[in-house]
Amino acid sequence: MVIRTQCKKCGATIKLDFGNQTKDEALAVAEKMDQTPRECPGQHMELGGISKLWSLDDAIHRAYDLGEGEEPEPVISDKEYVEGLLAEGKDIIDGGCNTVPELNLPRLHDFPNLDHMGFGNFKNTTHLFLRCDSPRATRYYERLVRESAHPTTIPA
Repeated sequence: MVIRTQCKKCGATIKLDFGNQTKDEALAVAEKMDQTPRECPGQHMELGGISKLWSLDDAIHRAYDLGEGEEPEPVISDKEYVEGLLAEGKDIIDGGCNTVPELNLPRLHDFPNLDHMGFGNFKNTTHLFLRCDSPRATRYYERLVRESAHPTTIPA
């Protein structure tokens, strides 16, 4: 069972897959998740838990009691994901896992003097390296020339 909810702080959509768990098991997992600091997809960190911020109890109720849960969607491979980004003309950098060696992507660690900008984004004097994690949670970066980067693509 996949539940969909939205962050009250930033509006980011969150999808959580509870598999074949019962409602009580899903609520127990949500409670356990709430005891661990989490990074929201909207790029803010929540140290005090995410259950209320993401309305997990309500989302679980809607999924299990009202039938609003979703079936899991097939997840594309890292290779398909990166090939799609490259087809869009994006300059993609491997985050270090090298899950698609056949694409010969440059590695983030090959770029000197990187400054951390927060939430896994980096910059140097000439480029920004902005996260674009795959659906399988593999870390990739889009490299943008700093002068050409539109302000809305630069995290605060």
